[in-house]
Amino acid sequence: MHQNRFWNLLAKHLSGEASAGESMELESLIKKHPELSFAAQHVTDLWKLKAGHDVSEAEKAFKLHMDALEVKHTDSAEEIDGQVEESKKPVKRKTRLLLSYTLLLFIIISGGLFLWVKETKPSDTIAPQVAEVSTRPGSRTKVVLPDSSIVWLNAGSKLKYDHSFGQTNRNTTLTGEAFFDVKKASIPFIIYANGIRIKVLGTAFNVKSYPNEKTTETSLIRGRVEITIDKRPGELFILKPNEKLIVANDLMRAKPDDRKKLPIVVLSEVTHSSDNLVLETLWVENKLIFHDESFEEVARKMERWYGVKINITDDRLAQLHVGGGPFENETIEQALKALQIAFDFNFTFKDNNINITR
Repeated sequence: MHQNRFWNLLAKHLSGEASAGESMELESLIKKHPELSFAAQHVTDLWKLKAGHDVSEAEKAFKLHMDALEVKHTDSAEEIDGQVEESKKPVKRKTRLLLSYTLLLFIIISGGLFLWVKETKPSDTIAPQVAEVSTRPGSRTKVVLPDSSIVWLNAGSKLKYDHSFGQTNRNTTLTGEAFFDVKKASIPFIIYANGIRIKVLGTAFNVKSYPNEKTTETSLIRGRVEITIDKRPGELFILKPNEKLIVANDLMRAKPDDRKKLPIVVLSEVTHSSDNLVLETLWVENKLIFHDESFEEVARKMERWYGVKINITDDRLAQLHVGGGPFENETIEQALKALQIAFDFNFTFKDNNINITR
């Protein structure tokens, strides 16, 4: 099974025991199964944080879960400069590799890795297979799709595509936020997100479509996109670079009579900073920024970014428009203290719960 082989190769790679051929095999596996790229990046980041820690807990976890992981390894000679060099200390090498598997398992368990790949079981009839890549709150990841298109997933997001992707279709379903750099091809690249359909051939753009937010936004950076809306049949919206289409989710769900009273679609320009950076895509560079957003919207964004829960006790404070950032390496407490300088509020922090008051 490719997932068992993936964990085997990743453990060797992180421990420095992988041969050149095994490193190439790992890279090939990730490209062939892009849903594994999140796991590789997430575990590698955690590895750097935990590699120097005491691994006694990991050793216990390894003994309890080794059978479930079904990881098998063999010691093999490595070829260097055309010559085979056998390890002079095979026992130590084997121990180091075993410890790497142990620590890798401990990282997966303690780090709360979220990776879910759904595959249908073989049957007499061909059933669709669906790949799903998810990011948990507090994390972001980069995915290379089978057609070589690149997708950056923001925190708390999910991307789905089926087994025919890149062959007969390039259809995806997005929940949350993602930046797409689509490789040009004759097959249209289509994204379904919260009642809208985005069609492109080759371009770069950002889609924000969290189900608990008031709007769904598509921001075009390069190329051209065509957008249709389920509740506006017959209408086609075409974006040019630096344009943004905003669809009001609440009004999408409203009754027909109510929708006639208010616009549900707004075409505007993307927001640039003083140094000409596009604010809508700064998150791809691991930068968090707020621009004329309500405190309630800022709180939801910070919840996803830092993996916390925020409660604003004052309704007037929740509607106060806030701006600030960019925050890159700051903790949640540091970010809130920076906002306190310009805006009058107090906050208390306990575990992962934050209360904001006047």
